[in-house]
Amino acid sequence: MTMRRAALIVLAWNQWPVTRRCLDSLLATQPFVAEVIVVDNGSVDETPRELAGYADRVRIVTLPENLGFVRGMNAGIAAADADADVVLLNNDLVFTQADWLDRLRDAAYADPAIGIVGCRLLGPEAEGRVYHVGGFIEPDDLWGQQTESGAVERDVAQYPDTRTVQCIAFALAYLRRDCIARAGVLDPAFHSYFEDTDYCLRAAGLGIATVVAGAVTLRHDQHGSTRDDGGFRERLWQASKATFSARWRERLSAAQRGTLLWQGPTRMPHAHAHLARLLVRRLDARGLRACHRSTAPEIADGEDYRLDLAMRRRWDHPADAALVCAPAPAFAQAQGRVRIGFGLSDWTRVPDDWARAANRLDLLLVPDAFQRDAFVGAGVTTPIEIRPVGVDRAYCHPDVPAPREADGRFVFLAALDDRARDDPGALVDAFRAAFAHDDVRLLAWVRPGRDAHAIEAVLRQHAGGDARIRVVAGWNFPWHQRAQLLAGADALVAVRRDGGWNPLPGDALACGLDLVATDFGSAAPLARAHGHAVAAKRAVDPATGLEWAAPDRDALIQALRDAFARRADAATRRARGLAFGSAHDIEADADALAARIGDLAGLAPPAPAPRRHRPVDAVQSPSGQLVVLGMHRSGTSGVAGLLARMGAHVGPEADLLVGPDNPKGHYESGRLHMACVRRLEAAGGDWRDPPLAAPAAAVDAFRREIGALVAEFDAHRPWLIKEPRLCLLARELLPVLTRPVFVHVVRDPLAVAASLVARDGMRADEAMALWERYTRDAFAASRGWPRVLVDYDALLADPLATTRRLHADLVALGVEGIALPADAIVRDWIEPNPARPRVAAQLAATPRQRALQVAIATRRILDDDADPASIAAEGGR
Repeated sequence: MTMRRAALIVLAWNQWPVTRRCLDSLLATQPFVAEVIVVDNGSVDETPRELAGYADRVRIVTLPENLGFVRGMNAGIAAADADADVVLLNNDLVFTQADWLDRLRDAAYADPAIGIVGCRLLGPEAEGRVYHVGGFIEPDDLWGQQTESGAVERDVAQYPDTRTVQCIAFALAYLRRDCIARAGVLDPAFHSYFEDTDYCLRAAGLGIATVVAGAVTLRHDQHGSTRDDGGFRERLWQASKATFSARWRERLSAAQRGTLLWQGPTRMPHAHAHLARLLVRRLDARGLRACHRSTAPEIADGEDYRLDLAMRRRWDHPADAALVCAPAPAFAQAQGRVRIGFGLSDWTRVPDDWARAANRLDLLLVPDAFQRDAFVGAGVTTPIEIRPVGVDRAYCHPDVPAPREADGRFVFLAALDDRARDDPGALVDAFRAAFAHDDVRLLAWVRPGRDAHAIEAVLRQHAGGDARIRVVAGWNFPWHQRAQLLAGADALVAVRRDGGWNPLPGDALACGLDLVATDFGSAAPLARAHGHAVAAKRAVDPATGLEWAAPDRDALIQALRDAFARRADAATRRARGLAFGSAHDIEADADALAARIGDLAGLAPPAPAPRRHRPVDAVQSPSGQLVVLGMHRSGTSGVAGLLARMGAHVGPEADLLVGPDNPKGHYESGRLHMACVRRLEAAGGDWRDPPLAAPAAAVDAFRREIGALVAEFDAHRPWLIKEPRLCLLARELLPVLTRPVFVHVVRDPLAVAASLVARDGMRADEAMALWERYTRDAFAASRGWPRVLVDYDALLADPLATTRRLHADLVALGVEGIALPADAIVRDWIEPNPARPRVAAQLAATPRQRALQVAIATRRILDDDADPASIAAEGGR
């Protein structure tokens, strides 16, 4: 037996140059604790001969004929170590990222329910095009898509996070071994194609999640093994589609709870079109079969598959619900049993005809209080609900790559599309008045539209040849690249006369920019909270006679100066962008909106989700690897010594630490201890001040150190490792452990804190907070895995009974090689102390800490369906 390995299975069929490129790039990454298995799927070219030259670096499995992708990969899985995780790899991959496997492991073990992991895959184009970021399949055409929009987009660092998806392409698929134990191997009912989506859907039925690791980007020359095949690939695809359709079409259709008709533009006006692009596909993915009809003539964007699909769909009139996202007069066009409008006003009060149209609705949605008041003030009596619209963090985040000023000059960006509302001349005049030096730039982007030429002329006239002012006109770009324009600037200037909702301020803040906006309308709360609000006085829109605002010139000048003076460094900019995006996430808003529409339309609720997968559900016997977790001063040394007396190996005696605070011994490897110390130091912390995050390189170095120790210990199963810092680091260990059992050691937190106060001179509240952090992290990391709990106070009170209970728990889990020590041995090791330890009077627990303590005492903390973080939070409600 050895520590957990990953079996990297490369399937090859002819096309030797493609396979050679794959293997050379793969082996150059030197994947940690991995075995490369090449399955030669009956190649008839030079592949068998050339593969022999790699025999010292890979294991070769030769099949007598081409058995297809599914049977070929299954042969590789069968050849892999029975404990190894499996990574399925196409031979047309190119490994362009050295730490790809480590980052896949991070994603695979981030949550016990995760069993399948994919990554970002780029095509062969030199400029970088994203072919895969996790996809979906719809029941209409069963035309599976590898991206959310269905489009092949330029790489602008979209989808950087790990996120749950319906399915991934098995060009690369990391399969956790416990997932395979439950879901099985690929279904041989498929030859090639659709087997990956089938596997992901089958796994989802078992509560196994599929995710895409946004931290991994590789290159995939799609269909490299089947190009120039005379129609062979098309025949395979059609045959597999028929098999998939028979199995899944009806079930996929049943997941659609009703029809939502989205009525509104996808191009102009910009705000309404933006909402369509953000929400139509998200509502469709949440079980509302989305159909689309524009409220005005327009040319649709054929590159957005999800919108195109919605436009092509038919529905029975009236739809279950119609949502009109267009200027308010279009509300009258609503064609649903339930009529919903999304209202956006430029003025403090909407026109009377807008109000009349809104009163024909069943519900009016608005993004903020300004919009609500504009409709209420006009006499709208229809129920109005505020539904915030967040940012798409997959595209708008601080790490978007964008060209920056080579000389580091500060860049203000303004997006202009309406001459009356934007007042471009006033903007340029204020900029020139604010700055006499050359350390700033104003980038004025004139958005395509009816006023574009007039705006450009005004900008150039007022700029007067000032080289610091750049006008970009007559230029548009794909919607998915919008964040690149923002990321090239330092501050967005959104100083308009109207109060209409505009997506750019939120997107800019999520990218880490500063914001200068009028203290009026929908942008005002964002400017006040996150930027610079420009004072304005009320004015009248000459076109409508309605009230809007006139930004104050002096206030604008001062706001521009303030933004420049308070410019943030890259780290601050990144941190504030991530924080804003997390607090204003469109996914949470889409969840709430879908639920509200479903309730209003009386749709059936979504089908109950299956219980989330747990590795313990895989019914695999533990391997004999015991990980003891517990806070400093919690009694972990006592319990580790007890396990050693049951027969668990603890390593060479010369490596075991002995200290003055525990002369009997810590039963703790000195090498493990130093590895943990180095890991925390590499992230800028220590045991008293544990960091919240760590550089990937620090995690990798720690894993390699611990991996070497595990490999040594594995010759002596059962064994144990113990170090209090493992409470913080246990999740990072999971990829190198094989079916471990976690032994949680707990003690009265007030006693723990009192000991830390006395030994380390900590403040009482600091000691209690540290106990909480260690305890929560430890139980969160072990959630879903086999685990037992030992109460150290109970062990001291009754050593024999508690030892028998621990032994029985381990035996019940299937741990082999341990024996119950004789009573005399237990008494000699654990000295009975039935008296409750005395605790200093000044020590006290917060409500959250008391809730966590109760969860431990009742053993509810071991409930795999309850997140320890949420249990701890109960006391603060």
